[in-house]
Amino acid sequence: MPKKNVHLFFGEDTYSSTQKLNFWREQFEKKYEGDINIAHLEGKGLESRNLESDIQSAPFLADKRLVIVKDFLAKGSKDEQKKVAEILEGEIPDFCILIFIETIKLPDKRASLYKKLNKVGNLMEYKPLMGQELNRWIREEAEKIGFKIDSQMSSYVGEVAGGDLWNLHNELQKLKTYSQTQPITKDAIDQLVHPNLTTSIFKFTDYIAQKNARGSIKTLNILIESGEDIMKIIFMIVRHFRILIQVKDLVDRGNPKNEIISKVKEHPYTISTTMQQSPNFSAETLHWIYKALLEIDIGIKTGKIRMLADDKKEILLALNKLILEICHN
Repeated sequence: MPKKNVHLFFGEDTYSSTQKLNFWREQFEKKYEGDINIAHLEGKGLESRNLESDIQSAPFLADKRLVIVKDFLAKGSKDEQKKVAEILEGEIPDFCILIFIETIKLPDKRASLYKKLNKVGNLMEYKPLMGQELNRWIREEAEKIGFKIDSQMSSYVGEVAGGDLWNLHNELQKLKTYSQTQPITKDAIDQLVHPNLTTSIFKFTDYIAQKNARGSIKTLNILIESGEDIMKIIFMIVRHFRILIQVKDLVDRGNPKNEIISKVKEHPYTISTTMQQSPNFSAETLHWIYKALLEIDIGIKTGKIRMLADDKKEILLALNKLILEICHN
């Protein structure tokens, strides 16, 4: 039976899990008058005996004690994790609230400690926000920090900046300053919000599928003007079309989404998006685009296409020519 006082916060949305932890800690401090009964333990190098000591230590002049363990499943040794799993099998004092939080990566669900926490604790997984949920979060976060943004503009912010809430929070701070003197428009968002590379690559590919050369070139130019390294942009475009080729082949063979995720070994969101894009291309077209992109990459590395620190005209020309060729065929 789960213990009401043992918790695991984890998931790719580390902003929300961290905010939840901060809220719990703040409420604890208010109720128990300060942080004297709060212990913060880092997972790296943590020994089970020290954690057990903190769990068993009675609170000082209060009813409860809060023990926070950060990134133990990611950084703690396997031997110590097994020992902690054994500790959790026993009694955890009612006065102790024990919270494990993972902010580096998703925990290995095969690990003994994860299995134990899943059995005896309360797991809170924070998945990335998408679509209307992300749109709502952007509007609510903007209101929290002191300004309003309508649904259309919040949707565009998410489209440009992507779904990383840490990044979105910072970008909204920029828009707050701007909103004090002028209304938030698409042009303002384009000028102020740093485009997310992965999101922009999806957008770029959508324009390619629609044979919208202007949209593709504009997205590419916005990325380059934002300061993104052009070789990284090319790498990400090549990578995306490689994933598209794999996904399309598996979709055409009738593989369900879960099997595709397992075989391609990419994030579920990436697979979902590429599955949506794959019907817009034939297999032949994808292979042709991929080959053309590789030729540009090889041309840069061999010096056939020149790249200077302050002059990327030849690379842009090669990419723009390829975009026009794809969109006009």
